[in-house]
Amino acid sequence: MNCMIVDDEELAHSVIEEYISRTPFLKLKKNCYHAFEAMEELQKSKIDIIFLDINLPEITGIEFLKSTPNLPMIIFTTAYNNYAIEGFNLNAVDYLLKPFSFERFLQAANKCFHINKMNQKQTIDSAANHSEFIFVRCNNEDIKINLDTIVRINGLKDYVIIHTLDNKYIVHSTLKAILEKINSSDFIRIHNSHIVSLKHLQSIGKNSVTIDNTKLPLSSRFKEPLMNFVRNHF
Repeated sequence: MNCMIVDDEELAHSVIEEYISRTPFLKLKKNCYHAFEAMEELQKSKIDIIFLDINLPEITGIEFLKSTPNLPMIIFTTAYNNYAIEGFNLNAVDYLLKPFSFERFLQAANKCFHINKMNQKQTIDSAANHSEFIFVRCNNEDIKINLDTIVRINGLKDYVIIHTLDNKYIVHSTLKAILEKINSSDFIRIHNSHIVSLKHLQSIGKNSVTIDNTKLPLSSRFKEPLMNFVRNHF
């Protein structure tokens, strides 16, 4: 994890540099001596953790944190304990009171490490849950269908017909099961028997929608979510 030290004291830089060098998952990327230097570096480099002093020249560490959006994880390193509550209210990961030991430093760094791991897992899970394609069983074959080619899906009891831009597939399934499998906000149910792609939707009438030059019934039960989508795109 890339680290930045923001402190106006050379001794503080030396101590934190040594602690970073002793921590296998940390790498020092930049030493900064005031907040404006840190802001400039954040525009150029990927930083995961900032070890941030509070008593800085020009603007304080607290002011820096309040005024700079989308900051990396913050660990305050300061000689003043009266800012601890405010620091945690600003979502700092930890608050190290100078002078602090390597053990206390490592405890704070480990918090960041575990937060980073959880964020990575959430990103992977999110990507897995938003696949760009599905496989369906059709004519004794497993067919891959890209989601952006699906125009609409029609339900017929225990079967569904998936209409794509250039083909259609009859699949033994239910509309509910297919919608769960797709798991994409690009598709919406408009009727007990119909799911449509919002990307390919052409027009919406009082009780119907038109997609792929085909008019489909719009049920009052499913109308409000569709109209919310429309309102959000005016």
